Amino acid sequence: MSNKKNVFSEEIELSDIVLKKTNQAFEMIQQEDIVYMKKTHTRGKKMFQTQVAAVAGITILAVSSISAVAAIHHYWGRGMNGNIQASDEQQQMLTEENIAIVYGEEADSPSLAVTNNGVTIEPDTVIVDERFVYMSFRISGYSVADRMEPGFDMVNVYQGDNPQDESAWVNMSGTMYDGIIPDENGTPVYEDGTAIERYEDGSIISHYTDDDGNLAYIIQASTVDMNDSFLGKTMHVEFKNLGTLSKASFISAVDGDWNFEINLSDVSSSQNIKVGQKVEGTGFTMEDINISPISVNVNYSVSEAPVEKEDDLGIPEVKGVVLKDGTRIPYLMKPGRLGYTDSSKSNAYQIAGFSRVVDVDEIAALIVLTSYENEKYEILEIPILK
Repeated sequence: MSNKKNVFSEEIELSDIVLKKTNQAFEMIQQEDIVYMKKTHTRGKKMFQTQVAAVAGITILAVSSISAVAAIHHYWGRGMNGNIQASDEQQQMLTEENIAIVYGEEADSPSLAVTNNGVTIEPDTVIVDERFVYMSFRISGYSVADRMEPGFDMVNVYQGDNPQDESAWVNMSGTMYDGIIPDENGTPVYEDGTAIERYEDGSIISHYTDDDGNLAYIIQASTVDMNDSFLGKTMHVEFKNLGTLSKASFISAVDGDWNFEINLSDVSSSQNIKVGQKVEGTGFTMEDINISPISVNVNYSVSEAPVEKEDDLGIPEVKGVVLKDGTRIPYLMKPGRLGYTDSSKSNAYQIAGFSRVVDVDEIAALIVLTSYENEKYEILEIPILK
């Protein structure tokens, strides 16, 4: 059974504890001369000072140890920033809640790095909820020429132990991180916020490597079955042959296999929220949502299904959120899934991952895109009452 926790709802107060213990240690040092007056010889004085210093040192060391543990700074890595963006505070909170796992933070933790033909690949950060898992891998020992796109011949992702079993299938997309992210308005920019640059032929200049020359491969996977959950599952990731991609062809530079078994967290960060709001101008009513800091599942009841036009089902799409302080994030959703739950079309759903982490408790409304007869599009705001 999943261990459910509310994310971003608890404040961690450690500074007062550390300050109190530090003050107690210094009070012991300040009392040294008063206690010493009971001693009558130099040797006793020396011994006493040593003992007090030792006790104070132990206390300060203990306080320092507590401070060091509390001060561990969780960094999700460059690759994960290209997968889903998060503020520093959000990175700390989700990692402390065990929703995000940063590999290699602990010096004594077993390494999952795999080296083959001089190239080392290792998991960097993994973030999971019921529906989605975001993974980033760091690649060292391989460099690519300018204007070339690095990639793998094959990347296979599945859950469980039998890749041939239908229950093991996942919806997956993966790519080498090129150093480009969307800003708050959905405009592509470099990770430092600067504008995209282009070569003379108009092609985008990508930044595949970090300052140490490492590459990052990012993966987003979602469940195939709406009733399935990734929590507590084992995810297998298999990379085969590293090289460059050119149009539809792959040119191998390093042959090899790099295989990983990732144990996903069983901690749920999702909230079920009753909405019960009719989507104006449509036959859809948003009944409820299941939402986490990294994804959402929207459920609709349908009084009248629109006529489908090619691949457009006419189902309203949540595109972003409005926060309680008025902040709008209109380009929050990554491409996801829309559909009807059965042939009667009496119920519909949307499942989508986020491009950035959100604080669910701070959401005031959903930004929804609707269409009328698949031609006229409108943007609505549906309030969320919690």
